[in-house]
Amino acid sequence: MNILKLSRNVALTLGVVFGAICSANAAPILSFGQVGNVNLITGTRTGNTTSLNADDATITISQILSANPVPLNAFLTFDFDSTSPASVFMGQITQNFSGTFCITSAIDCGGTNYLSGSLIDIAFGANAAFNLNASTPPAANVIFTSDVISAADLGLDRGAGFSFANVTPLLHITNNTIDSFTSSVSGTFSANIGEVAEPETFALLMMGLVAVGLARRRRKI
Repeated sequence: MNILKLSRNVALTLGVVFGAICSANAAPILSFGQVGNVNLITGTRTGNTTSLNADDATITISQILSANPVPLNAFLTFDFDSTSPASVFMGQITQNFSGTFCITSAIDCGGTNYLSGSLIDIAFGANAAFNLNASTPPAANVIFTSDVISAADLGLDRGAGFSFANVTPLLHITNNTIDSFTSSVSGTFSANIGEVAEPETFALLMMGLVAVGLARRRRKI
């Protein structure tokens, strides 16, 4: 085994190990539900495209990863625009969206930023309910920033899920896109909040892999 091939094997193994450590530690960082039963979300079809909007919707934060207490009530604003035609798969309407969101202590994305960012995601559902889900990789699919959640707790793998209920009228397609509707909303966001292995652990792993490679090389000589 030559040194180039050995280094490739080491890099591949370290990537698999590190990826497994990260994905295994992804956990919820914030969950919310809306206040009241009135539909606060608007889906607007314009021609063959659809935008999903929340404009300072009042929500309750039911869980957040923060070292300091956070008030329960907050404001949700988002703007997601369709980026593909809608289709039907196994009875579920699907369509890709992208856009930005913010969950803050004041209207117009002001005050304390509990969590905000951008998403590239996919909607799927039928009848009176659908979900909007985004996950990494690639990293550009979900980007988070926060004033109260440590940057160290916003690592890959990241995920975002919005759930829309009481969709009125029932979800349907017009002109190859989801037609206009109103709905309620809830959601959960997740990220890698676990500790990564210490440098000593990786050093020992590297030494072990090199030793294995050298042993194989000796057997072939």
